[in-house]
Amino acid sequence: MSEALDPATAARFREAGERYRAGDLAAAERLLEEIVASAPEFGRGFLLLGVIAGQTGRFEVAAARLERAVALRPDDVEAQRNLARAFARTRRLDAAEALFREVLGRNPRDVDSWTELGSLLQGAGRLEEAIEALRRAVALDPRAIVALNNLGSTLRAAHRPVEAIAVLAAADALDPDRKEVAVNLGAALRDVGRVQESVELLERAVRRHPQDALLHGSLGVALIKAGRNEAALGALEAAVRLEPDNPATLGRLLAERGQACDWAGVAQPAARALALVRAGKSTVHPFVLLWLDATPADQRAAANLWLAHEQPPPVVRAAPSRGRADDRVRIGYLSADLHEHATAYLLAEVIELHDRRAFEVVAYSYGPSDGSPMRARLEAAFDRFVDIADESDAAAAARIAADGIDILVDLKGYTDQARPGIAARRPAPLVVNYLGYPATLGDRIADYIVGDATVTPLAHAADFGERLVVLPHSYQPNDRQRPLPPAATRAECGLPDDALVLASFNSTYKYNAPVFDAWCDVLRAVPGAVLWVLITHPLTEANLRRELAARGVVPERLVTATRLPLARHLARLPAADLFLDTHPCGAHTTASDALWAGLPVVTRTGPTFASRVAASLLRAVGLDELVTSSTDEYRQLILTLAADQARIAALKRWLVTARTTAPLFDAPRYTANLERAYRAMWSRHVAGDPPDHIVVEEPGP
Repeated sequence: MSEALDPATAARFREAGERYRAGDLAAAERLLEEIVASAPEFGRGFLLLGVIAGQTGRFEVAAARLERAVALRPDDVEAQRNLARAFARTRRLDAAEALFREVLGRNPRDVDSWTELGSLLQGAGRLEEAIEALRRAVALDPRAIVALNNLGSTLRAAHRPVEAIAVLAAADALDPDRKEVAVNLGAALRDVGRVQESVELLERAVRRHPQDALLHGSLGVALIKAGRNEAALGALEAAVRLEPDNPATLGRLLAERGQACDWAGVAQPAARALALVRAGKSTVHPFVLLWLDATPADQRAAANLWLAHEQPPPVVRAAPSRGRADDRVRIGYLSADLHEHATAYLLAEVIELHDRRAFEVVAYSYGPSDGSPMRARLEAAFDRFVDIADESDAAAAARIAADGIDILVDLKGYTDQARPGIAARRPAPLVVNYLGYPATLGDRIADYIVGDATVTPLAHAADFGERLVVLPHSYQPNDRQRPLPPAATRAECGLPDDALVLASFNSTYKYNAPVFDAWCDVLRAVPGAVLWVLITHPLTEANLRRELAARGVVPERLVTATRLPLARHLARLPAADLFLDTHPCGAHTTASDALWAGLPVVTRTGPTFASRVAASLLRAVGLDELVTSSTDEYRQLILTLAADQARIAALKRWLVTARTTAPLFDAPRYTANLERAYRAMWSRHVAGDPPDHIVVEEPGP
């Protein structure tokens, strides 16, 4: 088809090209629109119009114009490649892939197309195919920086950090000025523990690009890993100044300031993060919203926004043909925490007690093999223990599907080191959100969330993308083999013998100004009281002492503790008089530890799952009286108990008895109820019914 233009139109096309090269895209576009209106068969005009639309973010318009260009110029590789890019940006991934492969079929040495195909496949979560495509690009041009960088980032995403470092180091050597290479290489170095090298690399990059927010944010993460927390805060603050609405940086800054109890510094980024979520613009990590003043609706929205941005669409697989609902059900437990970890401390006995006549239980572990007694115990407890730490999310999901898992139980959610991309691929007919994450995973990862009448009452169903499983008593399991060491003395704990000891061993990111106000009210009212807290962040202690002084409390009334192995931690807990819970994100395993050790917990509930866990545990040991529903009620109950040592002693005696009598610590009873839930889920599935809320009822006497 001829593209010849009359001299006047050809001159206008040259002018449009000049305007385009000069950066005046609007003028170039106006000229081109006039040209194609008078010469509708002029494919080069549609091609440049499509390129301009893509450069100005109008990808649907770009796709329409480029489709016209390709129809007029079917052999034009540039037109096809640009159309493939537009298809990728409008999520028509199959069409984009087909076009790239068509281009490569004609010219298998097209480095750019191999590179862009690799990036497309990486974005779709097809990491092994992406690696293959990007290796083709690098083989054709070993100096192709974009291909090297993308290959390195894909290898890292596939949990192959050593290979990633080699590729990214080659890219950095070729062009030390590439910001994106520094970010990816810095992250890969951190993955393998080479933290100081990561810091030095990113400091160099920041010196070269002082106005780049991503580099400052990446340096902040590296500095945190290096234990240089004050410098990390400076880097993260710089990143937020340069890019105020970047949700990843906002989340990191919030986490660092929250852990340090820098509450004045939390307020502004917290308000901004919540505003972005409510406007539907933010992909701030969902975990951050657990301890902000967020509603359940905020938490669900944040999970869905993050999923849409970070995870590929699910690959829904057909249910295995396993026969009747009463066949042996194959349960897969997915976690990074199957070693010395809080989740393992809770769950170990449940795994051991599962009825092997009705269930097969398989572990899918992507955490460290720490050589601990707990790791050995869990490896022995599961029917099979599968280590997927070195597998990509796609490969791990494919393995789970090939193993014929009926119900995949995700024990991590969005907590630290989680890999939600595995469950997001839907490798089992049913996926369950259980134990590790006290909120919804959003609307498309899990079918069910396991809770109870306190943390997930049916009245709260709209807060969750999953259907609710309401267990009797508490959703949280407990292990009767948890240690019961002799109690440590107050002197061994660094506590005064004659003080009222108010303990809070929660992570300090759960602390906030309103909670601390209530604690300081008690400290002022009870001069002989001390506050005993766990310190894990180098800036926390100074900040808390400053906050005490600002509230009229002598800073020396703060007693600090460090992390200890579980047995020693349980031994020190009875030295306290009361455990003070936090709000809106309260104690979970920490509260169970306290109750097991005989330490009463005072809590305040709110509307979220995370704010109601301690209430669930207290009700399951028969201590509803320690559950409050407002800050004033919470403060008053602590004051009342502080003035009544006899009542505190009675509560402690009650908890000692509860170890052998309360539902919270009855592992066989709990396991039977959890299995009733699994059977109900699977029976619905086998019958062809969609997931629905399940209220588990115990059989009568």
